[in-house]
Amino acid sequence: MHCAGPLQQPGVVLVPRNNRPKKQKKQEPEPELKLDLIRIGSRRTEFKRGVEYTVQPTNGMNAEDGKTWVCPHCSQTIRPGVSHLTAWDAIRGIDTRRHFHTRCWAAFMGALL
Repeated sequence: MHCAGPLQQPGVVLVPRNNRPKKQKKQEPEPELKLDLIRIGSRRTEFKRGVEYTVQPTNGMNAEDGKTWVCPHCSQTIRPGVSHLTAWDAIRGIDTRRHFHTRCWAAFMGALL
């Protein structure tokens, strides 16, 4: 003899599931994102041949009109608006800052002069 399942028993009322989201407590507004910082990137520390460098991605959009940089690794010009990196010796400071193409910095193993 076949036994009736729990959904087929007399007196059982089926109620559909409630898929509505539960009410949430009042949330504080999320802080506004600083898109300029996200686009540019964050400053980080890297070590190359035992020397500590501070490296920061940039897009060069804040450069003065007509300003360009020369990558010390490939000797090619970096124009404003081109994404690249600035790197400087953490000990000697920002005076040693140089602008590199991203791939050039990855290959660079010399010292910043």
